[in-house]
Amino acid sequence: MTYPPNYGMPGPPPKPRGLNKTTRTLIIVAAVVTLLCCGGVAGGGFWIFRTVQTSTAPARDVVSGYLEDTRSGDYPAAYERLCERLRGEMTEEQFTRQRSAEPLGEYRITNTSVRTVNGTSTGEVTVSTGGDNRVFQVVKENGAWKVCSQ
Repeated sequence: MTYPPNYGMPGPPPKPRGLNKTTRTLIIVAAVVTLLCCGGVAGGGFWIFRTVQTSTAPARDVVSGYLEDTRSGDYPAAYERLCERLRGEMTEEQFTRQRSAEPLGEYRITNTSVRTVNGTSTGEVTVSTGGDNRVFQVVKENGAWKVCSQ
């Protein structure tokens, strides 16, 4: 004898399609944390870049101004951009004679570094002039950057 099928006992409920609520929540949280971390790294990198650029700009600008003054023949203005030590070693007339004998062509500032040790700020500005690289020493005197090498 065969027994009829038992229709009164249902089987297990069907599995829901897709991800369950907990898994979906974990994925969303992980995605948000990842985006925040990446945004923090990018923002931090940009902040560091701007900070370095801001701290080196005055040293770079004094060398650029010195070179522009020299190139345009404004030797008194270029002389004023020199540090006290160099101005003590030569008069403005000697400086003018020396600079006018060596005309300056095109140049490009390729690197700038600044450091402060025991309250004295110094730096180096690398300038490319027609294939040659020259490093200008700069120093901060009385709150203003000055060129301290020629």
